[in-house]
Amino acid sequence: MKQLLAICLILAAFSLNAQTGSIEMSTGGFSFIPAFTSKEPNMIINASTNPKKRLTGALMYMMRMKSMTPTTVALFTRYRFIDKKFKATAGIHIPAFQMTEDYKVTSFFGRELTLSYPLSEKWNVGSFILNGNARNTDFKVTLVSGNTNYHYKKWNLLTQGYYLTVGDLTGVAETISYDINKHFQAKAFGNYTLTDGQVIATVGLKYNL
Repeated sequence: MKQLLAICLILAAFSLNAQTGSIEMSTGGFSFIPAFTSKEPNMIINASTNPKKRLTGALMYMMRMKSMTPTTVALFTRYRFIDKKFKATAGIHIPAFQMTEDYKVTSFFGRELTLSYPLSEKWNVGSFILNGNARNTDFKVTLVSGNTNYHYKKWNLLTQGYYLTVGDLTGVAETISYDINKHFQAKAFGNYTLTDGQVIATVGLKYNL
Protein backbone atom coordinates (compact mmCIF):
# COMPACT_ATOMS: atom_id res chain seq x y z
CA MET A 1 0.00 0.00 0.00
CA LYS A 2 2.92 2.34 0.75
CA GLN A 3 4.31 1.62 -2.72
CA LEU A 4 0.94 2.46 -4.30
CA LEU A 5 0.72 5.75 -2.37
CA ALA A 6 4.23 6.71 -3.48
CA ILE A 7 3.33 5.92 -7.09
CA CYS A 8 0.21 8.11 -6.90
CA LEU A 9 2.18 11.03 -5.45
CA ILE A 10 4.80 10.77 -8.21
CA LEU A 11 2.03 10.62 -10.84
CA ALA A 12 0.31 13.73 -9.45
CA ALA A 13 3.54 15.74 -9.17
CA PHE A 14 4.66 14.90 -12.70
CA SER A 15 1.24 15.56 -14.28
CA LEU A 16 1.17 19.08 -12.84
CA ASN A 17 4.41 19.88 -14.70
CA ALA A 18 3.58 18.08 -17.96
CA GLN A 19 3.49 20.07 -21.21
CA THR A 20 1.92 17.44 -23.46
CA GLY A 21 -0.48 14.61 -22.71
CA SER A 22 -3.09 12.16 -23.97
CA ILE A 23 -5.83 9.84 -22.74
CA GLU A 24 -6.64 6.63 -24.62
CA MET A 25 -9.45 4.11 -24.21
CA SER A 26 -8.41 0.75 -25.66
CA THR A 27 -9.68 -2.82 -25.91
CA GLY A 28 -6.17 -3.83 -24.82
CA GLY A 29 -3.13 -2.26 -23.23
CA PHE A 30 0.25 -1.01 -24.36
CA SER A 31 3.75 -2.41 -24.01
CA PHE A 32 7.09 -1.46 -25.56
CA ILE A 33 7.40 -5.22 -26.07
CA PRO A 34 4.60 -6.03 -28.57
CA ALA A 35 4.28 -9.68 -27.44
CA PHE A 36 3.52 -8.49 -23.87
CA THR A 37 0.57 -6.26 -24.84
CA SER A 38 -2.44 -6.81 -22.56
CA LYS A 39 -5.63 -8.22 -24.10
CA GLU A 40 -7.94 -6.68 -21.47
CA PRO A 41 -9.51 -3.20 -21.85
CA ASN A 42 -7.38 -0.40 -20.43
CA MET A 43 -7.30 3.36 -20.09
CA ILE A 44 -3.86 4.74 -20.94
CA ILE A 45 -2.71 8.18 -19.78
CA ASN A 46 0.51 9.75 -21.07
CA ALA A 47 2.16 12.98 -19.95
CA SER A 48 5.53 14.46 -20.88
CA THR A 49 7.68 17.56 -20.86
CA ASN A 50 8.39 19.44 -24.09
CA PRO A 51 9.33 16.77 -26.70
CA LYS A 52 11.33 19.35 -28.70
CA LYS A 53 13.92 19.58 -25.94
CA ARG A 54 16.95 17.29 -25.91
CA LEU A 55 16.25 16.16 -22.33
CA THR A 56 12.67 15.07 -21.60
CA GLY A 57 10.68 13.32 -18.93
CA ALA A 58 7.57 11.22 -19.51
CA LEU A 59 5.03 9.21 -17.57
CA MET A 60 2.59 6.48 -18.59
CA TYR A 61 -0.29 5.34 -16.37
CA MET A 62 -2.39 2.36 -17.47
CA MET A 63 -5.55 1.22 -15.66
CA ARG A 64 -7.83 -1.80 -16.11
CA MET A 65 -11.30 -0.70 -17.19
CA LYS A 66 -13.08 -3.69 -15.61
CA SER A 67 -11.78 -3.34 -12.06
CA MET A 68 -10.43 0.26 -12.22
CA THR A 69 -7.13 -0.98 -10.76
CA PRO A 70 -3.70 0.19 -12.03
CA THR A 71 -1.90 -2.01 -14.53
CA THR A 72 1.34 -0.09 -15.15
CA VAL A 73 2.94 3.13 -13.99
CA ALA A 74 6.13 3.96 -15.87
CA LEU A 75 8.50 6.90 -15.47
CA PHE A 76 11.03 7.72 -18.19
CA THR A 77 13.81 10.17 -18.79
CA ARG A 78 15.33 10.46 -22.26
CA TYR A 79 18.20 12.42 -23.82
CA ARG A 80 18.59 12.98 -27.59
CA PHE A 81 22.38 12.92 -27.97
CA ILE A 82 22.32 13.12 -31.77
CA ASP A 83 19.84 15.67 -33.10
CA LYS A 84 20.48 16.07 -36.79
CA LYS A 85 18.69 14.39 -39.70
CA PHE A 86 19.74 11.15 -38.05
CA LYS A 87 18.49 11.10 -34.45
CA ALA A 88 19.60 8.96 -31.52
CA THR A 89 17.98 9.00 -28.07
CA ALA A 90 18.99 7.14 -24.91
CA GLY A 91 16.48 6.60 -22.13
CA ILE A 92 16.07 5.12 -18.66
CA HIS A 93 12.93 3.71 -17.05
CA ILE A 94 13.18 4.92 -13.45
CA PRO A 95 11.39 2.62 -12.94
CA ALA A 96 8.29 0.96 -14.43
CA PHE A 97 5.83 -0.51 -11.92
CA GLN A 98 3.44 -3.33 -12.77
CA MET A 99 0.51 -4.23 -10.53
CA THR A 100 -1.88 -7.15 -10.19
CA GLU A 101 -5.55 -6.57 -9.39
CA ASP A 102 -4.80 -7.19 -5.70
CA TYR A 103 -2.07 -4.49 -5.82
CA LYS A 104 0.97 -6.72 -5.75
CA VAL A 105 3.71 -4.51 -7.19
CA THR A 106 6.79 -5.48 -9.19
CA SER A 107 9.28 -2.94 -10.55
CA PHE A 108 11.30 -2.98 -13.75
CA PHE A 109 14.43 -0.93 -14.46
CA GLY A 110 15.05 -0.50 -18.17
CA ARG A 111 17.53 1.11 -20.53
CA GLU A 112 16.56 2.00 -24.08
CA LEU A 113 18.12 3.27 -27.30
CA THR A 114 16.05 4.73 -30.15
CA LEU A 115 17.47 5.48 -33.61
CA SER A 116 15.61 7.12 -36.51
CA TYR A 117 16.34 8.42 -39.98
CA PRO A 118 13.89 10.02 -42.48
CA LEU A 119 14.07 8.63 -46.00
CA SER A 120 11.52 11.15 -47.26
CA GLU A 121 8.61 13.25 -46.00
CA LYS A 122 6.49 10.10 -45.82
CA TRP A 123 8.96 7.38 -44.83
CA ASN A 124 11.09 6.99 -41.73
CA VAL A 125 13.20 4.00 -40.65
CA GLY A 126 14.59 3.25 -37.24
CA SER A 127 15.33 0.78 -34.50
CA PHE A 128 14.56 0.36 -30.80
CA ILE A 129 16.58 -1.58 -28.22
CA LEU A 130 15.34 -2.21 -24.68
CA ASN A 131 17.28 -3.99 -21.96
CA GLY A 132 16.14 -4.35 -18.39
CA ASN A 133 15.55 -6.40 -15.30
CA ALA A 134 13.05 -6.62 -12.45
CA ARG A 135 14.05 -5.57 -8.96
CA ASN A 136 12.17 -8.23 -6.96
CA THR A 137 12.26 -11.18 -9.39
CA ASP A 138 14.90 -12.76 -11.62
CA PHE A 139 13.15 -11.50 -14.79
CA LYS A 140 15.55 -10.11 -17.42
CA VAL A 141 14.77 -9.12 -20.99
CA THR A 142 16.36 -7.67 -24.12
CA LEU A 143 14.27 -6.50 -27.06
CA VAL A 144 15.82 -5.63 -30.43
CA SER A 145 13.49 -4.24 -33.10
CA GLY A 146 13.60 -2.55 -36.48
CA ASN A 147 10.77 -0.43 -37.80
CA THR A 148 9.44 1.58 -40.70
CA ASN A 149 7.01 4.47 -40.30
CA TYR A 150 4.80 5.70 -43.15
CA HIS A 151 2.83 8.93 -42.77
CA TYR A 152 0.40 10.23 -45.38
CA LYS A 153 -2.08 13.01 -44.65
CA LYS A 154 -4.10 11.76 -41.63
CA TRP A 155 -2.80 8.18 -41.75
CA ASN A 156 0.22 6.73 -39.96
CA LEU A 157 1.47 3.14 -40.23
CA LEU A 158 4.21 1.80 -37.95
CA THR A 159 5.57 -1.66 -38.86
CA GLN A 160 7.92 -3.50 -36.48
CA GLY A 161 9.97 -6.66 -36.64
CA TYR A 162 11.53 -7.77 -33.34
CA TYR A 163 13.49 -10.35 -31.40
CA LEU A 164 12.91 -10.97 -27.69
CA THR A 165 15.31 -12.93 -25.46
CA VAL A 166 12.46 -14.12 -23.19
CA GLY A 167 11.33 -17.35 -24.84
CA ASP A 168 13.64 -16.63 -27.78
CA LEU A 169 10.67 -14.99 -29.55
CA THR A 170 10.54 -13.29 -32.94
CA GLY A 171 7.50 -11.39 -34.14
CA VAL A 172 5.98 -8.63 -36.24
CA ALA A 173 3.61 -5.87 -35.16
CA GLU A 174 1.59 -3.18 -36.90
CA THR A 175 0.12 0.01 -35.48
CA ILE A 176 -2.29 2.00 -37.66
CA SER A 177 -3.59 5.39 -36.61
CA TYR A 178 -5.94 7.92 -38.20
CA ASP A 179 -6.23 11.56 -37.11
CA ILE A 180 -9.95 12.30 -36.87
CA ASN A 181 -9.21 15.92 -35.95
CA LYS A 182 -6.51 17.81 -34.04
CA HIS A 183 -7.52 16.15 -30.75
CA PHE A 184 -8.97 12.71 -31.54
CA GLN A 185 -7.12 9.78 -33.09
CA ALA A 186 -8.39 6.28 -33.91
CA LYS A 187 -5.87 3.45 -33.45
CA ALA A 188 -5.54 -0.24 -34.28
CA PHE A 189 -2.72 -2.57 -33.19
CA GLY A 190 -1.88 -6.11 -34.21
CA ASN A 191 0.93 -8.46 -33.16
CA TYR A 192 1.88 -11.88 -34.49
CA THR A 193 4.59 -13.85 -32.73
CA LEU A 194 6.23 -16.08 -35.31
CA THR A 195 7.77 -18.40 -32.73
CA ASP A 196 4.55 -19.56 -31.05
CA GLY A 197 1.78 -18.22 -33.31
CA GLN A 198 0.34 -15.86 -30.68
CA VAL A 199 -1.99 -13.17 -32.06
CA ILE A 200 -2.91 -9.95 -30.24
CA ALA A 201 -5.26 -7.31 -31.66
CA THR A 202 -6.55 -4.10 -30.09
CA VAL A 203 -8.43 -0.96 -31.15
CA GLY A 204 -8.60 2.34 -29.32
CA LEU A 205 -9.61 5.99 -29.34
CA LYS A 206 -7.02 8.53 -28.22
CA TYR A 207 -7.56 12.13 -27.10
CA ASN A 208 -4.57 14.48 -27.31
CA LEU A 209 -4.72 17.36 -24.85
